[in-house]
Amino acid sequence: MRRFSVILVMVIPVFAAPMPKCKGNPKVIDACYSVHGRVNLGADTIRLRLWPIGTDRLLGVTGGPSIDDAGEPIFPRNLKLNPSDAIYGDFEVCPFTQERKGAMRFVCIESASNLVRKH
Repeated sequence: MRRFSVILVMVIPVFAAPMPKCKGNPKVIDACYSVHGRVNLGADTIRLRLWPIGTDRLLGVTGGPSIDDAGEPIFPRNLKLNPSDAIYGDFEVCPFTQERKGAMRFVCIESASNLVRKH
């Protein structure tokens, strides 16, 4: 019985570990903001991309400010992505990097609403 208790004490924290958060994440460098845009999967290192409609910019959805954080992007569960779909909607994003001309800005997505899926 004692061994079982020790195992439980070691395993519970793993399952109780919180999902990475967006808003309030210590890597976020500026205020979160809303965009109306399209999310789809890309074919390179930054797999999840958000295009704010009406701009010629792309936001890279990542887990932090470095390209190494791209493998675990932070986004809400209601964004169920398929490779052949684009999802249009209203997104609240929080920036991990400064906006620079000619460079993709890295963000996380705090929330997504008014979603429309296009195949």
